[in-house]
Amino acid sequence: MTLYNVDKLNKGQRACLRLVLGHLNSKEIGRELGISPHTVDQRLRQSMRIMGVASRFEAARKFAETDTSGTYQPLIYQSSDIENSGPSVSLTEPAKQDETPVDGLLAKRSTVDRGSAALTMDRAAMATNRLPIPRYRGDKNKLSIIERFGWIIMIAIGSAVSFGGILAGLEALSRLRG
Repeated sequence: MTLYNVDKLNKGQRACLRLVLGHLNSKEIGRELGISPHTVDQRLRQSMRIMGVASRFEAARKFAETDTSGTYQPLIYQSSDIENSGPSVSLTEPAKQDETPVDGLLAKRSTVDRGSAALTMDRAAMATNRLPIPRYRGDKNKLSIIERFGWIIMIAIGSAVSFGGILAGLEALSRLRG
């Protein structure tokens, strides 16, 4: 017989006690296990009675002392499933440019070659994803005047539509009140 009668606990009671260790309440445990919160409470009450403790947290703590199925294996001892991808590519190397016809338009491509690996960045795709704020710390805003005015107009229109929606909602609420 194990300490605190842990060997008498069934699979459902053990699962509930493991989740109590994770500081979940009955609703969250029920959602996790796909059972009712009342069933969770019933399982925990039975486990407390079997183990002879006064609270669910004490039962979970005592269960954790004897439970070996949830032990943690450090990552350092696990085998790596990642394969070597080959030679690395440097972005500091000067890029060669070529023009490639794409749907009747010429798209400029920058290519960095090193051995068998090639990194290709499409400048047309990079230009369409321009935002008015820098994505990385220290980046400069490289938008043209037309792009800046476009963003200003889009933000102004979005603000006006949002403010109009708020006013419409407040008007509807005032009509409901009478």
